[in-house]
Amino acid sequence: MPLYKIKNEMPYDEYITWLAFFEKKPIGWKEDLRTAYIMNALGDKRKPNDIFPGLTALYKKSSPEEGFKGSALFHKLLTAKGGDKLDLLGM
Repeated sequence: MPLYKIKNEMPYDEYITWLAFFEKKPIGWKEDLRTAYIMNALGDKRKPNDIFPGLTALYKKSSPEEGFKGSALFHKLLTAKGGDKLDLLGM
């Protein structure tokens, strides 16, 4: 789908859901994890997230205050004009 259609047609709650998804599963995480496992098999003793810091999100235990809900952007959205009417807490 072209970007202009996404910008004009994607609902805001779906956009927020995608942001949360990419925080938990960064783009390219499978390739990084696979490469780290290969490096481990070849004798590298480091943990995958030490080799590729982007993998840290995979090993994080999430709580309601972590991730997007704990971010400054989330709190700005809640305090924005009409932000208290958004169902951001129920995502």
